Amino acid sequence: MATQVSDHLYTLHRTPFALAPVIQSFYQHWAPVEKDVLLSYLILPLVTYKPMHNFLKRSRRDSSVRTMAANSERLIGLALRVEEFKPITNAALLILAAEKSLEITPELSVRSLQKPQSINSDKSLLKY
Repeated sequence: MATQVSDHLYTLHRTPFALAPVIQSFYQHWAPVEKDVLLSYLILPLVTYKPMHNFLKRSRRDSSVRTMAANSERLIGLALRVEEFKPITNAALLILAAEKSLEITPELSVRSLQKPQSINSDKSLLKY
């Protein structure tokens, strides 16, 4: 079976090594809460979805999920994207834990231990 060039590009853009800093950047600005590791599975599907970018650029710290969901276009296909990114998120969390960039506590909360190493990541995704 011949592999398409587009498949290779997709793989390069969706590699856990490139997307791990996006997850770490989120937790760097997050106060740990019990079981917040579950939020990890929403980060990549939301941040990589183009219709969400304008909302994320204009959002404030006190913006709510209700505000985000006001435009249903932002949430179309979210369940599918969560499933698509689940293995990438798992691998990214393992990479970050192995390099001691973040810690997952026994209460399943996540703490960022150092600044994200963003050399391989998409800089436009780190700003959210």
